[in-house]
Amino acid sequence: MTINVNTRTRFVGFFAVLVVCAIVIWSIFTTGPEHIEDTNGADNYSLQQITAADVIENKMGSRGSISTYENSLTGGSFNVTNGIRYSSDKFTGVYLLHSATIFKGSDIYVHIVDFEIYSGNFAFYIVLDDKIIGDVKPDEFGIGELLIEDIDKTGSLQYFIVGESADFRFTAPTEW
Repeated sequence: MTINVNTRTRFVGFFAVLVVCAIVIWSIFTTGPEHIEDTNGADNYSLQQITAADVIENKMGSRGSISTYENSLTGGSFNVTNGIRYSSDKFTGVYLLHSATIFKGSDIYVHIVDFEIYSGNFAFYIVLDDKIIGDVKPDEFGIGELLIEDIDKTGSLQYFIVGESADFRFTAPTEW
């Protein structure tokens, strides 16, 4: 039985596409750090193994998905419209949320609502020119706020979330 040259070429092309797709899918599911087990207790959300250097270098990557969708929350003393809800059922690693240039004399104000950490370890860091200058933690009402006034230099501002098998959610404004 003889196979037509065009048929053989199509078959080889199809097989090559399948191999490339398999490699891409495999790399998506195997990149990033392994999940880090939470061994410091269910009520302690402090990071155990991910360091400040891991955050600043942002080379670690992440494992697990972070869901985002536009959300609108109002009530009580807060009003976040056109917010983005971030959540994950199991997240490990370092994830850059936002990056911008900030000018000398500016203020940094972060206001997050509906902020809950359910399990694992989690941190929300603010980095200015490769130095962690603050972190945002939820209070008993699910609000996380941080104000840093009168920045002393123009620099690169970044917001990172960091997790070790973290299950979390929060809503942030769409425009930081």
